[in-house]
Amino acid sequence: MEQKRRIVVGDIDGKTSYELEADSIDEDGFESEYRPDPVAPPSGRLIVKRDGHSITRQIPKPIVLVDTREQYPFDFSRFPNWIADEKRKALKAGDYSIEGMETLLVLERKSLSDLITTVIQQRTRFFKICEKMTKYRWRAVLIEASYEDVKSPYDEEYNTSAHPNAVSGTLDALEARFGIPVIYTSLYRPLAEEKAASWLSKHFTYWYLEQNGLGRVLQEGDL
Repeated sequence: MEQKRRIVVGDIDGKTSYELEADSIDEDGFESEYRPDPVAPPSGRLIVKRDGHSITRQIPKPIVLVDTREQYPFDFSRFPNWIADEKRKALKAGDYSIEGMETLLVLERKSLSDLITTVIQQRTRFFKICEKMTKYRWRAVLIEASYEDVKSPYDEEYNTSAHPNAVSGTLDALEARFGIPVIYTSLYRPLAEEKAASWLSKHFTYWYLEQNGLGRVLQEGDL
C-alpha cells in the first residue's frame, strides 16, 4: 500500500533543510524521497554584445558583500561564471550587496521560518528595515520558499499559530507601500542561491555598462 508523508525542514538553529515528500513504496518502510529536479544553472557568462561582437570578457564579475550579521549566508561558490568572490562586511541594510554598489543595491533574505517570525512578532523592526531599503535604487526581499509554501498551512515544526494569509498579505502590502519587490524562490536552498546569484550578477552588469558609457542593454535590440 502506497503512503505519503511530508517531511518539513526549515532554517532552524542556523541549519537549513527542505520540505520533501517521501513515498512509502512497500509495507516494510522502504522510502524514496522526492527532491526538486531543476536543470543545472548556466555555466557560461552573461553575454554582452556591441555591434554584433561580444565584449563579455571586458565586463568584470561582481564581488558580493555579505552582511557580518548573516548567520547562515548563501554560498555563491557554485556560480563562478556569475560571481567573482564574496566578502564579509557590515551593511547598513539588508543581507547582501555588491562591492561598489553599497549605496545603490540591497537584497534581504528570509527563510520561511524567519519570515513567519518577522512579519508576526517583529513587524515594527522589519518595517524600519524596509524603510531603509527604500533609499536604495535596487532592492528586493528574497524568500526561501515559493508562494505556494507561504500560502500553505504551517506544520508544527514552525511552532507558530500564524495564518498563511496574514504572512502573504503582509508581503503584498510591503511591496505596495515600500516599492520593494518580493522574490519567491524555493525551500530547496540551491535554487534560492541560484536566484540570488543571478539577480545580483545581472544588476551589477547593467550598472557597470551604464557607468562606463556602454548603455543599459546587454545586446542591441534585445535585453
